[in-house]
Amino acid sequence: MKKVALFAGLATLGSMPVVAQSPITFNARGLVVVSDADMSASAFVDGKLLRDNASKDQLSTIKFPIERGSKGLGSALVSNSALGFSKTLAVPAAGGLAYVLENRLRPEDGVTEYKDPAQEFPVGEKLFVVDITNLAAPKAKFGFPVGKKPTSIDVNKNELILSTSDAGKELVFIEAGPDGKPARFLNLPAAIDTTNKIIDLTWHPSGDFIAFTLDNSNEVGLYKVIREAGKLKNVEMLGKPVKVGTEPTFGKFTPDGKHYLVLDSKGAQGKAAGEGEILVVDFSMDGSAEHKVSGQAPVGLNSGSFAVSPDGTLLVTANAGKSGSPWTEAGAGTGASLSLFKVAPTGALTKVADYPFEGIYPQSVAFDKDGSNVAVSVFEYLQYGNGNGGVEFWTVAKGDSPSLKKQGASISVGKGAHTLRVIP
Repeated sequence: MKKVALFAGLATLGSMPVVAQSPITFNARGLVVVSDADMSASAFVDGKLLRDNASKDQLSTIKFPIERGSKGLGSALVSNSALGFSKTLAVPAAGGLAYVLENRLRPEDGVTEYKDPAQEFPVGEKLFVVDITNLAAPKAKFGFPVGKKPTSIDVNKNELILSTSDAGKELVFIEAGPDGKPARFLNLPAAIDTTNKIIDLTWHPSGDFIAFTLDNSNEVGLYKVIREAGKLKNVEMLGKPVKVGTEPTFGKFTPDGKHYLVLDSKGAQGKAAGEGEILVVDFSMDGSAEHKVSGQAPVGLNSGSFAVSPDGTLLVTANAGKSGSPWTEAGAGTGASLSLFKVAPTGALTKVADYPFEGIYPQSVAFDKDGSNVAVSVFEYLQYGNGNGGVEFWTVAKGDSPSLKKQGASISVGKGAHTLRVIP
């Protein structure tokens, strides 16, 4: 009893060693973030790039658990663009490599403004491969052309599926070797008319289907993957695409693969006039019935993308609001938010709450491997000087009454951070 009392006394006096608690908790091996240095967030609204010619596009890597200083953090120069729809970065669950689409090119140094950045930015055509084996020191390896203005990429193990705006190359399949080089490169039959283009692609969790979003017709559809000896041979469209709102962009399957969720942003990036929606699409996987929209739920203004928790019960959207407005306007830099939803087994969404968000133009969000925390990209902050982008972290309270709580610290990355992916 005396020994116990003495032990307790020492602990009370602070003589026992204390394990430091990091202000950032994120249960994953790492995060990969891409940043576009070629434009400010307000350029989405007024076309004024407000860029620093010395700043370059980059890919940043973050190793967890995080430590103070730069240990475990790395970056590499990789051309990328925020003018995509949060699907220009793909990272396999196993990590090792990151794949980045060069959706647009860096403008000439003398260019300071575009009337319509989405239309006037120089067109890219490459896919870049980055070695992220060492998260403290990523290395850009090589790039190769895949088609003009590539719009979306997703990865299933070592299988890449991507879309471009190039005729005949609307749907590209790449089987990547261990070093990321194409072991096979196929231009697949997209089976869409010339007035349309694919702006988003998503592998089904089984690897047997690929969902796609069409721009001009505002539809989503499904390809069935045809394999021979375990290798992808071709794809065929399954059923007819189904209408999903007025400006569908980012899509994602629920973890069980039963439902496809699609974000309708209701307007061009940064310029939406009203709240977006998430639509729930039930695909007929065997082709015995028509695809259908089975539900929908309103989300915030200028939503960039969303993430579904690993158990499929929660969903979080990143809403830029009017935070990307020119800084001369009242309320600029404010009004962003996160929205938390419950996801029912039927795919139905029930909003829990909206949470004010301090950074400018949050565009990408991701859960960690057990759904206990979320990371959110921040394009920039309302700070003068050269500025930085960042990654903010929020803790998830699970159960019947879920909630989000902002963590005490953030991580600084290159200005223009717009897309992030988790290495579980």
